[in-house]
Amino acid sequence: MIPWNPVGLATATGARLSPEVDCGAILTDVVIDSRLAGPGKVFVALPGSRVDGLGFVPEAVAKGSPLAVVGRLVDGPTALVDDPVAALGHVAEMALRRARVASGQMKVIGVTGSVGKTTTKDLIARICAQFGRTVAAEQSFNNHIGLPLTVVRADRETRFMVVEMGANHEGEIAALTRIAPPDVAVVLGVGRAHLGEFGSRQAIARAKGEMVAGMMPNGSAALNMDDPLVRGMAFGVSENVVTFGYEEMARIRGLKRRLGPDGRLRLTAMDQDIGRAIRIETGLVGLHQGLNVLGALAAAVAAGIEFPQAVAAVQGAEAASPHRMAVHHLSGGAILLDDSYNANPESMRAAIQTAAKMGKRGGRKVIAVLGEMRELGRATSAELLRVGRAVADHHIARLIVAGEPARAIGVGAATHGMASEDIEFWPQTDGLADHLRSIADHGLILIKASNGAQLWKLADSLTGEDAEC
Repeated sequence: MIPWNPVGLATATGARLSPEVDCGAILTDVVIDSRLAGPGKVFVALPGSRVDGLGFVPEAVAKGSPLAVVGRLVDGPTALVDDPVAALGHVAEMALRRARVASGQMKVIGVTGSVGKTTTKDLIARICAQFGRTVAAEQSFNNHIGLPLTVVRADRETRFMVVEMGANHEGEIAALTRIAPPDVAVVLGVGRAHLGEFGSRQAIARAKGEMVAGMMPNGSAALNMDDPLVRGMAFGVSENVVTFGYEEMARIRGLKRRLGPDGRLRLTAMDQDIGRAIRIETGLVGLHQGLNVLGALAAAVAAGIEFPQAVAAVQGAEAASPHRMAVHHLSGGAILLDDSYNANPESMRAAIQTAAKMGKRGGRKVIAVLGEMRELGRATSAELLRVGRAVADHHIARLIVAGEPARAIGVGAATHGMASEDIEFWPQTDGLADHLRSIADHGLILIKASNGAQLWKLADSLTGEDAEC
């Protein structure tokens, strides 16, 4: 963050400063966790149903924080606001404006889509980092709290900022673009994630399209040509669009894709504007990662990076965020394919397909441990049944359904021909790690579910990692 003072922050947020505030203090960062508080760091005391940040103001001040943004009066150097969450957004908005002016060349790249946001964001950040200081969202910081915490990290040296923007309802991405209007808006696809909140794919498309509508003047959009709902977002900005996909009219076009014996993606991509195709070898697992790579290349081109240079930067890229198609070789000889961070119908089927291909090529039986998919509303049961069908269609050797909300996956698999003795149901995961070790032998274990199902703890148990996500 460009160094600031409490008076400037109060002006941006409409806050009332308490008498204890040192108006000459230098503010250099913003935190919402009192454990991260310290000199120069503004502590924003967010309200919560379980923990209220107000109770941690004394700790933050004791650690040296010169200012706490609060929604109710408490002792200490404070900035009193009506809504600390909204104030966090206002601080980030103004901080980004100041950083843009100081930098003079910063470009903000925003990424949205139903599937692949985090991987694509990580790929774009990898490319951009080769050409200047790059600030990127950590893990999946893509909402009204995570995005501001990313934005405030920009300073006068920042050349690129790469952020995710997610939504559960219409209007949420529009609000995020007011905080960080992108110079490049990347839309990956309109799937069925959050169908329960939105009600239809058309409503999801409207929400994703808010990023394109919220671009900076003369901004550019990188749009998935393979998805008709995304392709339609080019209306009105057609002169500033870089399309990507496998469709023959896409500018950044995927020509050939295959998986290596280890499941890692090999892809040939072409920039049809310059007529050059280049082979890419990545450490990313699964054919579905190809669209993420193409989206990242399109974003880089839209941001002014030349296609060959962008390709060179993405060569060898691996998953940078945890629990996303991560391959682990376990001590007993089995392979774990850990995609436990999140799940929706499209990503579930992609993971099952990838595991099946890896198992076939490596001569390994595949054990799929699958949990619930959240936020699908009335479509939940039908989508779980379709996932079960995918398990049967891809001849997965054993299915373990984890948790009562996912039970229909087993029903779908049995209905489409999977033998009942190859289907297990575990209402709880206690003891499941030991069970997997006993049956896995030299097989391949896929773990996949929505983050709320917490199957990443099972994955961490198998790999010996500390369970924290």
